[in-house]
Amino acid sequence: MNKKGPIVLIENNQGDRKLFTQIFSELGISNRILCFNSGNDAYNYLTSNDVSAFLIFADIVLLHMDDKEFAHITYKNLSVELNCPCLFFTTVFNQCFVIDLYSIPTQSYVVRPYTYEKFKGVIQNIIEYWSKIHSITQYGKSKISNDELKN
Repeated sequence: MNKKGPIVLIENNQGDRKLFTQIFSELGISNRILCFNSGNDAYNYLTSNDVSAFLIFADIVLLHMDDKEFAHITYKNLSVELNCPCLFFTTVFNQCFVIDLYSIPTQSYVVRPYTYEKFKGVIQNIIEYWSKIHSITQYGKSKISNDELKN
């Protein structure tokens, strides 16, 4: 995971794109924001340009609009090949969306709050959380003593 890499937004609604980018701006997020209309567009761009993304935010409705099998392969590839978390947002809770989503590795499903401030708080918490995560390769570079494990 490249914490300085771009944040990818897969969203075909211009109003929702504006909402995300406004929140990123207000939170002082310095990562570049890349916007795409579909997971396939994002995957093709990121892999052909060798872009290592920090996070991927996607509208879960887009997962169900395209050919389901193709969409699952695309989002699985985005997450696994790019070694980056892919988080799905929606304004509704639908059990079939959640079940389908968790068949793809390393995903999260977030119901978007209806108020701007709550949504901004959710985005802030997500970015703070993933900014603090260390990859397994980082742990392999330094020896951890037994005393450190006890603490």
